[in-house]
Amino acid sequence: MKTHITILVSSIIALGACETTSSRPYAVSTQNIMAFQSALGDSKVQVGEFETADGVEENMTCRALGALEVAPGKSPVEFVESAFRDELFAAGAIAQDGHEINGIVEELDFNSFGTGSWDIAIRLSSATLPDGYSVSSSYSFKTSFSALSACQNVIDAFTPAVQQLVGQAISDPNFATLVGK
Repeated sequence: MKTHITILVSSIIALGACETTSSRPYAVSTQNIMAFQSALGDSKVQVGEFETADGVEENMTCRALGALEVAPGKSPVEFVESAFRDELFAAGAIAQDGHEINGIVEELDFNSFGTGSWDIAIRLSSATLPDGYSVSSSYSFKTSFSALSACQNVIDAFTPAVQQLVGQAISDPNFATLVGK
């Protein structure tokens, strides 16, 4: 009898450890594309290097499920960089000789309890604005009592949280100086 209980408990733990949440690819925002087109006019830019500020943790875990993969095959910072590139490409605003925009992710955190939220902050800089400017975004979403559902909600909310961050970066008054306008 003791052996059966041990096997049952081991099986439950093993199955629980196999729970995974799936990530979603980035989807461009029509609102952001139009904002880039309006802000840039005929100017073109290129996306440079994006990195993580000291103290920002990219290898996040969610509840007892373990590692949280917010982006398919990418770190969260690579996802943010790619989001900027995808939005600018869709806006027809990328060129090899354009002003290079660099970014440092200064905050990357989420809450999966109660009212869920993603808190993301980024500092953007360029040759025309070497000190750059920072924008931050707090994106709220619903969570769940269930760890698996709550952590999936965290992942599902990452793309709209990044879309919101990109939109705030474009609408900041410093964006024009950043791109050399």
